[in-house]
Amino acid sequence: MKRALLFFSSFVAVAIVIYAMAIIPNFTAFKTLFQNAEGMSEGSEYVANTYSLVDLTRFIGNKPEHVSLVSMSIDRPDSSLYYQENRPRTMGSLGNLILLYAYAQAVESSQLDPNEELGLEEISKFRLPLISQNAHDGAIERLVTEESPSFTLEDAVHAMVEFNDLVLADFLWAKLGITALETGLEQLRDSLDLKVTELPLPNAALYMAIAEPASYVPVFSPKQDSIRIDSTQRALFHSKALEDFYQKTADPEWFASVQAAFKANRINQNFMQERDALALFPQTTASELAQIMRYLLLDDRLEKELQAHILNALGWPNGSSTVARSFESYYAHYDSRMGLLSGVDFGTSIYTGERRIQVVLFDELPVAFWHHMSANHMQEDFQQRLIWDPALFQTTKIAL
Repeated sequence: MKRALLFFSSFVAVAIVIYAMAIIPNFTAFKTLFQNAEGMSEGSEYVANTYSLVDLTRFIGNKPEHVSLVSMSIDRPDSSLYYQENRPRTMGSLGNLILLYAYAQAVESSQLDPNEELGLEEISKFRLPLISQNAHDGAIERLVTEESPSFTLEDAVHAMVEFNDLVLADFLWAKLGITALETGLEQLRDSLDLKVTELPLPNAALYMAIAEPASYVPVFSPKQDSIRIDSTQRALFHSKALEDFYQKTADPEWFASVQAAFKANRINQNFMQERDALALFPQTTASELAQIMRYLLLDDRLEKELQAHILNALGWPNGSSTVARSFESYYAHYDSRMGLLSGVDFGTSIYTGERRIQVVLFDELPVAFWHHMSANHMQEDFQQRLIWDPALFQTTKIAL
């Protein structure tokens, strides 16, 4: 009996030690998983659609509320695909196209020096802990080494696109200033007759706002379609979020307290609430993004020097052996955040020489489905193969 009790006591002690070693260092992750048990099962019935790209096309065809797509052939316009192209969607990092346009203008007018030396402290001024942390870490690893702790503004802009780094995007937003960005957007609106695309705002401003939604929206119910179409409510939300961003980041102590709160509780919302809150972010449509891409990269009305700056920033995939097997050239920008997977790209098939500009927007996705799809960058694979794989293109066309 004593031996049995001794064995049981030893077993319990070892189990407690193992449990403590596993749980305590990862308590934040454990707590997050526990708080999101419901969200992690949301949409589990659709997870089978992430097993292959053919299965994914079925999801796209059956769920128009979640997907918009434009695959615009430059050389054979009749073979273009359009699906839910005019439906308003969260713009996310694809709004960086407007930042790149304003950046190219500032460089060409000598208002900004692309060779300006920058340091880590300067570009991390608006960093919020636990918001797209892995993307930021990847960008910093690319930019900063022991031998070379500084880097150029141009390097930072390219890393912003390649890694979808929200911190670098906020730095560039502040560097350009709201006046330059508003001017750039107005020029695009005038040239392309844009009706839906809104001004991109700092990511820090938006995430600080949704961390305390009651302060920004009287009734926080983004699931209602009105949040997408009520321009007055959206404008008020954006205006207040930007005003608070200016105030909090101008006061080092205040912003430090905000960062501490994010480090402890992130945005203090579960996965489904975070996904729903993205409906408050600046929006656009697949059709308008495709028009912007075509104008910025190919339109004769835009100076070639400006187009070259933008192409250089979007050209990070070139040089990859995977891309080289299927493309003569490929330019892209992708975004991934809770419930949202999106991308813009411009590629030339190595097999046919056909050029396509594409926009794919997966929006308000069920959480479980989003986790499975985002884990292997499935939307990027889908978007790339839509250019060079005629079988997938035909399957997608039939599904739509």
